[in-house]
Amino acid sequence: MAISAQDIRITMPPNPFHFEGLETIASLLERAFGEDRDGDWRLVPTQANRMPTAASYLRRPGDSVFRAFKFDVLRIKDGEIAEITTFSAALFPVFGLPPTL
Repeated sequence: MAISAQDIRITMPPNPFHFEGLETIASLLERAFGEDRDGDWRLVPTQANRMPTAASYLRRPGDSVFRAFKFDVLRIKDGEIAEITTFSAALFPVFGLPPTL
C-alpha cells in the first residue's frame, strides 16, 4: 500500500517552489533522508485546518538540539497523501510548539 499518490504535489508558500509527482520529489527525499542528509529529524504530529500536520525539527550535524524547521500540512485523498503544503517554522508558536526539542 502506498502512503502517497503518484501525482503528489508539494508547495512552499510564500516561496514559488512547486514540485509535482514522486519522481520530482525524489531529490527532496534524498536530501532529507539520504546518506548526505541535512541532519536528523523529529516530527511532532498536530493539526492545521482539520488536516494532519507534521511539525518538523532538525538537528544539524554538530548541534545538540533539534530546532524548529518546517511545518507540513497534509491533504489526504483516498487514504494517500495527495498534497503537502510546507510553511516556515514561524508558525510553531501559533500552535504552542517549542522552538527546540
